[in-house]
Amino acid sequence: MWGPLRIGVALLALGAGPEVLPPLSHNSGMTLVVRLPDGKKTKLPVTGTPAAPQVKGSAEIEYRGGRSSIKLTLNQLPDPRRVTDFATTYVAWVVRADEEVESLAEVPVKKQNVTGSSAARTLGVIVTAEPYGQVRRPSSVVVAELTLPQASDTPLQSTTVTYERVPEQFYRSGVSDRSAPTPDSLTPLPVMAARHAVAIARTLDAPRYARPEFSSALNLLDSLELIWVKKPQDQKKYSELARETARRADVARELAATRAEDAQQEAERQRAEFERQQEAAAQQAALDSAAQSAEQARAEAEREADLRSKAEHTAAELQARLYASISAIMETRQGARGLVAALSGVNFETNRATLKPAAREKLSKLSGVLLGFPGEYKLEIEGHTDSIGTDAYNQKLSQSRAESVRDFLVTQGIPAARIPSTQGFGRTKPIAPNDTRANREKNRRVDIVIE
Repeated sequence: MWGPLRIGVALLALGAGPEVLPPLSHNSGMTLVVRLPDGKKTKLPVTGTPAAPQVKGSAEIEYRGGRSSIKLTLNQLPDPRRVTDFATTYVAWVVRADEEVESLAEVPVKKQNVTGSSAARTLGVIVTAEPYGQVRRPSSVVVAELTLPQASDTPLQSTTVTYERVPEQFYRSGVSDRSAPTPDSLTPLPVMAARHAVAIARTLDAPRYARPEFSSALNLLDSLELIWVKKPQDQKKYSELARETARRADVARELAATRAEDAQQEAERQRAEFERQQEAAAQQAALDSAAQSAEQARAEAEREADLRSKAEHTAAELQARLYASISAIMETRQGARGLVAALSGVNFETNRATLKPAAREKLSKLSGVLLGFPGEYKLEIEGHTDSIGTDAYNQKLSQSRAESVRDFLVTQGIPAARIPSTQGFGRTKPIAPNDTRANREKNRRVDIVIE
């Protein structure tokens, strides 16, 4: 059994961590995904894999209103420690058609029933053995997955997709720290999960890269060891503490992974800079050996710098005049990507993408200004609506209006290559609250971003 004193001694030995992080290599899994009918409940079987062939169950899924509600029922899930030595729990995942994975819910070993939802309509469901419940990517130990029924009144569209998962060996190495005690069968699973979460964070050098977060998790783990040993019957108290310990350890793990990657990139940048400086020094030494060549190079560099400065100054002046000319025609604001010219107000026929004469006049003037501009530019056209109507309707209308503006600009002589992007955002990006008629008119707009 792990004692609280030994936990502190083992995991606070910050200098004992590996200098080189264990690589989290890519590991792909494959599973079935099914396209669900709209507005109808579909019950599909869930079957065990070779890792747990006795598992049986079902998934009752209903796709309605843009979300899939999922009720997962499982039977005969074994103790996770019998499946793999690093596991303490099970997690159900939704695998989407775009190969992304969403955590559905942690599966209680005793209850084995969970519910959840996803925005995906074409999806699969897998259940994996995990070291703790708050993991963010499935392990490679799949114990059950969604399958097709042997017979169905309504044929379902299905295919298989791959998805990224954590290799089993990564977790095995994470929980096999030789400085840590060996778990026993008497230790409650939530306590083991907290231990595993801290141990895995430690293998990713969290004591070095996320010391405050890791120390917080470690302190909670010490408290957990005291509480569950002292009051093993108070399952609710130590289970909640165990979950919080695992959550904090997982935060430390993610921070450590991110910061370690940042540190590696910084080291690579410094190495590249060092090599660049060495190369520059060698070039300078060669130039110093021939004073005349060096002087010619210096003069040429000064001339190029002067030309570049003048060109930049000229470009800045041209851009300022361009922005001023556009601001005289349309409402503008400065955005992160450049000047945003807003075609706002009543510029289209009601519920249509047909431009009104006043809008055409503004766009004609804008085209004239752009055609007279000698510099480089590109346009991104974005359609927006107010909050009246459904999301789907507003999305389609905003896209159509953005395309209508693009098509008109092209007819005025603007090259299509200068308009690489048109996108409708519906009502998702208002610039004012949709609480008055005037504010809704502001939100019914087409933004032309000039970069």
